[in-house]
Amino acid sequence: MGYTWDISIPADTAKSTPVTRELALHPGFITRIGCKFPSGCHGMVSVRLSRGGVFQLFPLSAGQWVTGDDEEVAFSYHYDLTDRPISLLFEGASPGTTYSHAVTIRITVLPRAVASMIPLIELLTKIFGRMFGVR
Repeated sequence: MGYTWDISIPADTAKSTPVTRELALHPGFITRIGCKFPSGCHGMVSVRLSRGGVFQLFPLSAGQWVTGDDEEVAFSYHYDLTDRPISLLFEGASPGTTYSHAVTIRITVLPRAVASMIPLIELLTKIFGRMFGVR
């Protein structure tokens, strides 16, 4: 399942008082998280996602933020999201900005049966690629 949220971050929102929003999901495995930053952010708009405000998942480096400008920043995951809370906490800040910015959060959650096959598919892809010279 693919989830998408457009979240507006007001101008000059401090990191100490970020915009927060709970992103409700279905149980499964998170396989990808991405954030599309619009043109004009100039690396001044910062976001992060955590589980229950405790375990930071995006980015994985605790206490850090993801930034960008006219790009999507995305990471692959294999994260079990079957225990409560079945949601992530979004935090967004934009210190020093003059305008509000809307970022787009994209999360892919797959059922356990499908997600468990991903490592096998990746391994087989590498093996066949080496055998037949396909990349």
